Amino acid sequence: MKFINTFVITMILTAFGLHIGVAESATVKDAVNDGNRAESNVERDGARKPADMLAYIDLAEGATVLDYGAGGGYWSELFSTNVGSDGVVYAHQNAGERFESSKDALTAQFEPFGNIKLLPLARGSALTLDNNSVDTVMLSYLYHHMHYVDGSGEAFPDSSAALMGEFLRVLKPGGTLIVIEHVAIDGSSRTQSAGWHRTPPATAKADITGAGFEFATEAPELYMNPEDDLQNIWFETGLSGKTTTFVHKYQKPD
Repeated sequence: MKFINTFVITMILTAFGLHIGVAESATVKDAVNDGNRAESNVERDGARKPADMLAYIDLAEGATVLDYGAGGGYWSELFSTNVGSDGVVYAHQNAGERFESSKDALTAQFEPFGNIKLLPLARGSALTLDNNSVDTVMLSYLYHHMHYVDGSGEAFPDSSAALMGEFLRVLKPGGTLIVIEHVAIDGSSRTQSAGWHRTPPATAKADITGAGFEFATEAPELYMNPEDDLQNIWFETGLSGKTTTFVHKYQKPD
């Protein structure tokens, strides 16, 4: 009997648009099926494919995670169960009036999980976390706000470079940065792509590796939509939850 390399099979099937599902570990299943998850978050599972994403991120039990720009806690809730009671999830929020209006509701939402800690910080301030204390940082659909700011032109904004420095500081050697972002068409400028609320993958890779991270892997075709032309304002064109999206994993050098 000839040995068939499953990697080769996977690549062949992918070339024809087919997909082999990622095997779910018990902790991933537990995270997705946790009854404490907010109903509004569960309703987003179809678009966000949490089982595949958690398997790709591959968090260890007891890990410490920074969910930067956690918002309503979609990933924070999933990470909480995935890392277990010995782990901790910091759910970062931008401090201010908007956070204060939702603080009580978020506190109540996260309380049953037991290991999610709200982390409100003023925009542009340093992270209040120790050096080398975090295993994974998540940036989910935020990078289009980071690769361009008014007046920065085609340069990586200083404010975003400083934030990358903070991520490097708090991550443990070998720790990972996960970036999930709406894809902008290759060759589009920072101004154009930011206007579409998107980022070209090559721009993100150049920015983040230039800031000191090492590019590790990507999850190709996890979020693909052939009807997305990659140069539209997705929330104005009926593509909310349906955009072609890239997923990058970066590492802090050992």
